[in-house]
Amino acid sequence: MSNTNRDVPDWVDREAYPFEHKWMLLDGHQIHYVDEGPTTRPVLLFVHPGPGWSFTYRYQIEHLRNEFRCVGPDLPGYGLSEAAQGYGYTLIEQSRVLEKFVETLDLRNIIVWMNDGGGPTAILALAHQTQRVISLVVGGTFGWSLKRYPRVSRTLWLVTGPVFQAINRYANLLSRSMGSSMALGTRSLSKTERINYAGPFRDRNARNRPLKLFRSFLDQKTQLELDRALPAFHDKAVLIQFGDRDPMTGQKWPERWAEEIPRHRTHLLPDVKHFTFEDAREATVENFRVWWAELETKR
Repeated sequence: MSNTNRDVPDWVDREAYPFEHKWMLLDGHQIHYVDEGPTTRPVLLFVHPGPGWSFTYRYQIEHLRNEFRCVGPDLPGYGLSEAAQGYGYTLIEQSRVLEKFVETLDLRNIIVWMNDGGGPTAILALAHQTQRVISLVVGGTFGWSLKRYPRVSRTLWLVTGPVFQAINRYANLLSRSMGSSMALGTRSLSKTERINYAGPFRDRNARNRPLKLFRSFLDQKTQLELDRALPAFHDKAVLIQFGDRDPMTGQKWPERWAEEIPRHRTHLLPDVKHFTFEDAREATVENFRVWWAELETKR
């Protein structure tokens, strides 16, 4: 099912990403993932955003792997994973791969940690197997259709159009956005971090894969599936961690999560923007530890 003997690209920094590499052949996809920590502990399943990969959660994994089993897959075509021929990089396809990944590893007692495009991916992937899920940790993400958010939909329509696709193919704007001032408010990425975000998109043909994902958010079938899936998580617990300078906070997405999942705790992180996993690394881990300890006393 998995091995650790494949070649790892030179641009992957071993100090910044100090984990054992594992691979799985899954429906024609070569899936790279990390699986760190004791197998007897609850599983932290980290679902990365569109331009990211498991490197996105390196801080969280490194600091929580002694207390939890930390599993972080690279979804097909991202990070070190290779997509099967004919794969379309849509949300529904991506969620089906994650669903199969969870089943193959038989992950249980899962705490799903998700940001940006990882949110709807995880919601669709796990809606039919919520018995595996204990709780959710969300930041800068959604788990519902975007019909109530015309401003977000218009923005997605614009940035997934042919003009931006052409620009992104040459300028690699999406991977650069991971460290931009639009995404981060409290820190800047190091040169090493920027290289590790840009690495998977050295091939120009790979650069618009996230745009295919974003465009699929607007697909009618996808939106219908999301609206059907989210109620399955109503009885779970959710830790909501959004930056107070994230445009999605302005769309009242923290309130929407609280509305959908009554057993919640919300943190609005001061001066933090969209990518909380980079912008508030220490705070997201500490908030999680406190919240989880309180949940444990009530279980």
